[in-house]
Amino acid sequence: MPCGIVSLQSFGSQKRHAGHSRWSKIRHSKGASDIKKGQIFSTISKSIIAAVREGGSDPKVNMRLAATLKQAKQVDMPRDNIERAISRATSKEYSGAEQVIYEGLGPHGTAFIIECLTDNKNRTVKRLRSVLNKFGGSLAPVGYMFEKKGRICFGREDRLHSLDTMFEHAIDAGAEDISEQSSNRIEIICKFSELQAITQLLINTHGYTIECMEGTYVANVNADVAEGNVAKVQDAIEAIEELEDVIKVHCNL
Repeated sequence: MPCGIVSLQSFGSQKRHAGHSRWSKIRHSKGASDIKKGQIFSTISKSIIAAVREGGSDPKVNMRLAATLKQAKQVDMPRDNIERAISRATSKEYSGAEQVIYEGLGPHGTAFIIECLTDNKNRTVKRLRSVLNKFGGSLAPVGYMFEKKGRICFGREDRLHSLDTMFEHAIDAGAEDISEQSSNRIEIICKFSELQAITQLLINTHGYTIECMEGTYVANVNADVAEGNVAKVQDAIEAIEELEDVIKVHCNL
């Protein structure tokens, strides 16, 4: 926010200016928080639409949708937003939409896999190219740097067993990798072809509550980016994810 010009006519005027400045900072902070929450809601809405398009609108039979709806609940996403996303997925607006994967180079030698849901590929490509160019990147074949996997998450606060037991259950179910996340979540990486089967086993056999269940792209080799350049890569990812047609961005950072 640009600096204001402080009047030195009186001590009282300085006090009024100072008070205004404090309010401006509070208002700016709240505005930034609202924008961030709006971006999170937008991302989840697009994930809901993609899940419904893939497996239908009944979360009882669509595990990906059920997991996405749980994510929406965790971030206090309004019910109206959720219902609107489900309705849009089955509306004429998205009747011709399809999921498309785009690949690109980002800043400082990073690579992106970009998941989109679009009814106009030309529009999507034009917008993606514009954002990538802005950050010194371009659309380019980088798929060989990634491997498609399955990703499953469930919260530790809901666990019925010890962490060691949860690890054992996940490995026995077919997980290739499992780790405890900082957000009190357990993350499982598995073969994409086994995503549904492993999720069902964790739910039906062990009673775990699934918080996310999705395909993901795991980098074979991570980009070597200097610490001072990481922020620019993150800015590029956020700018791409803000595009209307983009569902998710995977990066080898």
